[in-house]
Amino acid sequence: MKEENVHDPKYREAKEAQSSPSVPTSQLFRLDNRTIIVTGAGGFLGTTVAKTIIESGGDVVCLDLVENPQSVYWKQVLEAADHHGRNVHYYPCNVQDADAMADIFARFLPLLQSPIRGLVSCAGVSDNGPATDFPVRSFQRLLDINVTGTFTAAQLVVKEVIKAGLSASMVFVASMSGYVSNKGVDTAGYNASKAAVHQLARSLAAEWGSRVNVPLIRVNTLSPGYIRTEATAEALRKPGMESQWVGDSMLYRLSNVDEYRAPILFLLGDGSSYMTGADLRVDGGHCAW
Repeated sequence: MKEENVHDPKYREAKEAQSSPSVPTSQLFRLDNRTIIVTGAGGFLGTTVAKTIIESGGDVVCLDLVENPQSVYWKQVLEAADHHGRNVHYYPCNVQDADAMADIFARFLPLLQSPIRGLVSCAGVSDNGPATDFPVRSFQRLLDINVTGTFTAAQLVVKEVIKAGLSASMVFVASMSGYVSNKGVDTAGYNASKAAVHQLARSLAAEWGSRVNVPLIRVNTLSPGYIRTEATAEALRKPGMESQWVGDSMLYRLSNVDEYRAPILFLLGDGSSYMTGADLRVDGGHCAW
């Protein structure tokens, strides 16, 4: 690809022409006429994200490992789609399998009523254990799912965005653990993978935001703090763990998944049109002590 001259006035004019037009305040969090891809959509955060996108006017393609999500949370996604007249598609997939992911994209693309304009990468795992005994294969699996899986989804999405010639926004769910280590739990592999997600987003934002012949594609990360879910219940049963996690927060409590709806909508929508290569840390002040 030919390198553009960033000092050329024509380059600046071309990039400014790609900027989002001024939109009414009421539309800054809206996702009308957009399809958003959500990986890890069967999980606690993923289902919340899917439902939030639907309630904000967008269509959703949900991807996750399970063949047929049956949780009460998934039922709420379907009910929201019916109530708001939006389209939701679900496909079982493994983000570790790039060829299978490409095949799934080929299957759902003809069914979309709105162009793909975004990605929320929620797919991830958090295995823990002492580094002295942690299996190398498990470490590799963490990186493969959390980092390579995120890249695979982003690559497939960006190809469709470029074909459509429309702007798009990607949100990679990272973690405050990409900045700090977690007291009381041994998660070296997880922490390393989330730091890699931060850097991946910055690198893709630089590449996809600086090309004149590529639509305006923004890439940011969201770094949650501790979330109270069924998935964290086991860790919280460890004596002293809940008091420690709560005490590590400036707000002296854990978060819940609903508290990430507005941050994700902000990053996906036009309200964050001048934000790319950045991380939005929503951690209750954990990293700010």
